[in-house]
Amino acid sequence: MSGLPLQDVVERIGEIQPRLPAGTSLGIGLAALLVVGFPVTWMFVRYLNTMAHEGSHAIVYSLLGFRITGVWLWLKDANGATKAEGQGRAIPSGLVGYLGPSLFGLGAAKLISTGHSVAVLWLALGLLGVLLVFVRNVFGILVTLLAGFVIFDVARYGTVAHETMAAYGVAWLLLLTGVRVVLMHWNEAGDAKILQAQTQIMPVVFARIWLIGTILALMLGAKLMT
Repeated sequence: MSGLPLQDVVERIGEIQPRLPAGTSLGIGLAALLVVGFPVTWMFVRYLNTMAHEGSHAIVYSLLGFRITGVWLWLKDANGATKAEGQGRAIPSGLVGYLGPSLFGLGAAKLISTGHSVAVLWLALGLLGVLLVFVRNVFGILVTLLAGFVIFDVARYGTVAHETMAAYGVAWLLLLTGVRVVLMHWNEAGDAKILQAQTQIMPVVFARIWLIGTILALMLGAKLMT
C-alpha cells in the first residue's frame, strides 16, 4: 500500500487541519450514536471503551507512583482489569475508570477544536502502544493490536479529509460509549463495589457521579466539535 513519504506524514501531525462544518460533525456524531446503540456494532466498539477505561486506571496508578503489574482485556462482556502494587490505597484510580473514555474523548475534541485532528490519531496510536506493553492476556494483545492497526492505516495512508473524519469519529465514540457503559453497569459496576469497600459509600453514589461526568464531557465535547 502506497502513501505519502514518512517525513510528510510526520509533518502533518504538527500542521493545522481545517475543522469540519458543524453539520458534518453532527452527522458523524449521529453515525457514532447508531454504532453505539445498535447491538451488533456495539459488540465490537465496546472494546474501545474498555481499552480507554483500563488505560485511565493505568495512567492514574502511574501518576500516583504505583508500579503497574498488568492489564487484562477480556472477550466476555468486554470487561477488563488493571493491577498495580498497593492499588488498594489508590481511590483516585478507582474513580477515574468510568470517566476515562469520556475524558479521552474530550481531549480529542479539544485537539480537534484547535485544528489538530491528525494529532488525535497519532496520540491514540501512541497510547495504545503504551497500553500494549502492560497487557498480559492473548485476547487483550490481539484487540489492542487490531485497534492500533486500524488507526495506523488511516493515519499513515489516509488523506487529510479521511484522517479528520476518523479523528471526529474516535472522539464521538469515546464520548458516547462513556455514557452508555455507565448506564449499563450503574451500581453493579465493579469499580463502584471496590470503592464502596474502601470508602463505605454506596455504589449508586459513584454511578451518579460518573453519569454526571460523562454527560458533561459529551456536552462539552459536542460544543468543541461543532
